[in-house]
Amino acid sequence: MQTITFMIYKEVLEKRLIRKKEQPVNLEGMVNSGTEVAGVDKRKYIELKAAVNELENCVDIAESMMKLEGD
Repeated sequence: MQTITFMIYKEVLEKRLIRKKEQPVNLEGMVNSGTEVAGVDKRKYIELKAAVNELENCVDIAESMMKLEGD
C-alpha cells in the first residue's frame, strides 16, 4: 500500500517539476543575454531555480523510499 502512495507522491512531484521548469525559461534568456536585468527578475529566476532543485531532490527521495519499500 505504501508503494502506491509513494508512486502517487512521486507522480505529483514530477508534474509540478515539469511546470516549474517551464517558468524560468523566459527569465533565463533575459539573465544570460547580458542585457540589463531588473533585480526583481534576477531574484525570481534564482528562486525558481531553487524550487526546481528542491523538487528534484524530493523526487529522488520518493524513488529511494519506493526502492526501500520494495526490498
